[in-house]
Amino acid sequence: MPATKHTAVKPIAKPAMSHTASAEADLALLTATPAATPAAVPAASSTGTGVVSKQVFLRKFVENALRQVKEGSIDEYRKLVQVFAFSRHASPNAAAAEAKYAESVVPWISALSENVSVLDITYRELVQTVLGSDWVVVADDRLVHRYTTLVLQIISAHPEWVPQAMHAMARWFSFGARGRDAAEAGRVHGRVHVLVQEIYRAIPTCGSSLVAALSDAWPFKAAKTNMQVLFVRNALKIIEYAAGVRREVLRLVLNHVIQIDVEVQIELEDLESDSEQGEDGGVFELDEELASGNASNDNSSAVDDSGSDDSDSDDSDSDSIASGMGRARFNAKKTVGRLDALLSTLLAWLEQQCQPDPHTGELPEAASRLFLLFLDLFGAIVLPTFKSRYTQFVVFYFCAKHPEYSDVFLGTMVGNIGEPVRSAAQDRASSMAKVAAAAYLSSFVARAKFVAGSIVRNVVGVLVQWANAYLDWVEEQASHSDSAQKKMRARTYSQALGGAGAQTAPVAQLQVEMERHAVFFAVTQAVLYMFCFRWRDLAQTQDGGAVVESELDDLRWCAELDGLQRVVFSRLNPLRACAPAVAQQFASVASQTNFMFCYAVLQQNRRSNIGDAAGAPGAKAGLPIQSIAAAGSAEQQMLQARLDSFFPFDPMALPVSRQFIDSIYLEWQEVGDAVSDEESDGAGDEGTPEDEAGMVDQIVGMSISPITPLSAFPGHSYGSQL
Repeated sequence: MPATKHTAVKPIAKPAMSHTASAEADLALLTATPAATPAAVPAASSTGTGVVSKQVFLRKFVENALRQVKEGSIDEYRKLVQVFAFSRHASPNAAAAEAKYAESVVPWISALSENVSVLDITYRELVQTVLGSDWVVVADDRLVHRYTTLVLQIISAHPEWVPQAMHAMARWFSFGARGRDAAEAGRVHGRVHVLVQEIYRAIPTCGSSLVAALSDAWPFKAAKTNMQVLFVRNALKIIEYAAGVRREVLRLVLNHVIQIDVEVQIELEDLESDSEQGEDGGVFELDEELASGNASNDNSSAVDDSGSDDSDSDDSDSDSIASGMGRARFNAKKTVGRLDALLSTLLAWLEQQCQPDPHTGELPEAASRLFLLFLDLFGAIVLPTFKSRYTQFVVFYFCAKHPEYSDVFLGTMVGNIGEPVRSAAQDRASSMAKVAAAAYLSSFVARAKFVAGSIVRNVVGVLVQWANAYLDWVEEQASHSDSAQKKMRARTYSQALGGAGAQTAPVAQLQVEMERHAVFFAVTQAVLYMFCFRWRDLAQTQDGGAVVESELDDLRWCAELDGLQRVVFSRLNPLRACAPAVAQQFASVASQTNFMFCYAVLQQNRRSNIGDAAGAPGAKAGLPIQSIAAAGSAEQQMLQARLDSFFPFDPMALPVSRQFIDSIYLEWQEVGDAVSDEESDGAGDEGTPEDEAGMVDQIVGMSISPITPLSAFPGHSYGSQL
């Protein structure tokens, strides 16, 4: 039979269309007649009607396109790349575009799956397009399953593509932040987690790539709150199936939260300073028009009045300053809300991880491992951060889940304080960490409702022994010189009360002592602070019964307090170095409970401060004695600042997060009877009503920054008060 003569097909002018549609059209044209098949593509098997199988042809086309790249021809390769390119934003009708993409790309996935073994670095553009496609949003589950399989095949054959795959997946963890349907966002996140989990299971060494991808994709601090919450929630989800990256992912989460926490404190301090200098109301008393962002009227009026007199110019400047402060307050308010959302997300996740066994009631072993990990990260991230205000409540909440957690935390803080006898060089090198540990220890014991009285007594006993051992060491060091021995010998009670021989260190000496004995002062302040809150756990009636608030004249104090009087009245005079609110409140509570009477020491310190400050550097600037005493060096200033105001578990003011804390938090409780007139008379100037007024408020609200008013939080009126 003579050979059949085929007529050449003339090129057909095609209208403009998408790359994917163009490639499909080209293939449809190629498969329309055998004469149009490229010579480079081997003849495919035909059916009885002579039509080439489309799936076979696609596979051959892919093989040919990949081979031609190495031969220097990329035309067919470009078409192949464009087949997999898909962006959900490319078409105004997203649903139609997704359906069309799913229908067209599925056969190409099968064809490319048979060639994954050759997809090395030469085909970077193709692999990156496959990984970067928006396939996860397509509603077609069949496409998602096949696409997931394709990605896993590529990763398994070529692990060098793992970093690109992780980066491509991490960008989806904030999907849904722009108001997408919650169900759709959950579906997309679930698909991403399935793929990431499968990659992690296939290549356990991919943890570093996963962490790097999360770090690179992490939203900025100024990003929308819901975007940050979604990302943090998905990052925490990874921990549940990728144990190898648990530490690094939690480090990323805590670092992000604490950065916003510190930013909040700085903003609030700046606003408080501006508010004190101006004539505004409270820090967050923001008018409704400014809160809604309508500040353009002020600007326009300033332009219209540009030719007015000086008086109008001054008014315009004042309006501009007020407007700027208002915007700053509004921004600070948003930052506070963002911190609350992130912290409550982390606390809610912890609640899920600490669910007890329904049969035994015991916490799972994984919860204990997680606690130890959080404690380790706490020491590395939170403890050294001076401006942290709320992040530490994560550990506070975790400790409430089991008594052993509290014991471990307290033991860790005691260990961080260290031994009382160390060389001066070692003390200077680690004073900041030790002072912080003492502050966390005391604030935790004072505020944790779940800490039993026996634990309170043990902690107080350990710190009192520490302080006495330190005094022994100081006196031993002074014994090498007769003159030094006289100076360092403990004062008698009459001297402490201002009698003959009573002396206090001048400011210059206090600067040196503040740095040298900073840890001693911090430990002493910790004991005084705990006493103010937990004195009921340190006392009992003479017959061994519970303390009755109305009968405080004849209490019996626990043995762990033995030696505290020596510490308070020692030559180092810790009441002068402690935060004034703590010293004053301790004197008040100790006096009302007949434990100790030290108002006279405070009075003597005040008289000495007034005399010393008159000629001290900074006196003309009106600085308080603590600021003057700490002016010697940056470290002295930081040490004094921590003593003055660092009580890390002061009241939680974030409205959502505090719901996790309120039930386990111990609020301030007044002593049963007010201080008597006789005791007030014995206190001299220190016992005046003006000084006593607000002292409880100071110790209740003492923190590294003012307690944030409730008006600072979303959902509350601007004029409300905490």
